[in-house]
Amino acid sequence: MTSRTWLAALFGFTILAFAVGCGQPKVPPKPSTLEFEHHTRQKGLPEEAVTSLVSFGGKIWAGSKQGLFCYDGVNWQIHQKKNTNVLGSDIIEDLKVSDNVLWIATDNGACRFDGKSWASVYTGGRARSVIGRGSELAVATAYGVVYSNGGQTKTLGRETAGLVMDEVNQVIFDQKGQLWAGTRAGIGKLSSELFQNFTGPAKSVMGSSLIDVPASPVNCQLPGNNIKVMMPFGDMMAIGTTSGLTVTDMMNSYTNYLAQHRDWFQRNGQIVEDTVPGNSSLPGNVINALARSDGGEMLFVGTDKGLAILHGAEWLNLKELVPGFSALTVSGVAYQNGDLWVGTNEGIYQIKKLSALFEKPKPAN
Repeated sequence: MTSRTWLAALFGFTILAFAVGCGQPKVPPKPSTLEFEHHTRQKGLPEEAVTSLVSFGGKIWAGSKQGLFCYDGVNWQIHQKKNTNVLGSDIIEDLKVSDNVLWIATDNGACRFDGKSWASVYTGGRARSVIGRGSELAVATAYGVVYSNGGQTKTLGRETAGLVMDEVNQVIFDQKGQLWAGTRAGIGKLSSELFQNFTGPAKSVMGSSLIDVPASPVNCQLPGNNIKVMMPFGDMMAIGTTSGLTVTDMMNSYTNYLAQHRDWFQRNGQIVEDTVPGNSSLPGNVINALARSDGGEMLFVGTDKGLAILHGAEWLNLKELVPGFSALTVSGVAYQNGDLWVGTNEGIYQIKKLSALFEKPKPAN
């Protein structure tokens, strides 16, 4: 083959490779750092101490002890008892979104908002959490779960329905529509108005001895039994306790995440406290809030000592990714339009364009 033929072949191969390359999806570059904005009173936030945070109807909704606020991207709108009479109290205990409805638990009752109209759903006292699905309604109270399936309202607790404990902190529906109640002493799953209970292994002091309390059922591996928050996460559930986080199917699969913490041990006939190393990047073990990205790529975890983000099986390094972001107690997290909103006692932080970390390749032109 002559040199001219070789050159022609090489030129043709180069053109072909370039054409093939142009047809491949374009992978957007991953950002090395992300910007954030701090929403405070100076920027229009009515109250900086946030108790809960969700995304609903294209807006960010924030609960506080001074009312409920929603942000449309420009202004904050205030909902208080004086201008939204279904709010039994200005102290917002919890916010949830289910069945395309915003559910609001307050210090004196609970209500719902479907984007157009408001309605009271519970007036019996303090609601720690409230959720609805179809004809079902459940309210977490200090006396059990106030429950209705379109008929008469009942209080389902320890004596009436076998719940592990009457002090209920959280109620949610899972992907299958099953109702779960998180208490200060474990979790109950409702079936035919009776609860099946789940408690993880624990320790109890008896005299001068430390006794191991077995899990029930035996395969339950909850990292703690004081349940703070629960949320469906893919085919699993993410459950936050005062002793760590688990992602679980509540059957045989438990992936527990713990921060460094102190625990009690029996040594040489004495009960002693010692430091236990963590197995994750959680800054704290008291899990106050959970949220997920739209496609479930990320799990956002608010703790008593700051924020953590689980991306697949990896924890993001937030000190490098969001430099200058404060390690405050997180009381709420919400994801909307690629941004992460983080509620604290010192206002709301908006971490911008977080979705750039997991954007899929764009089709070639």
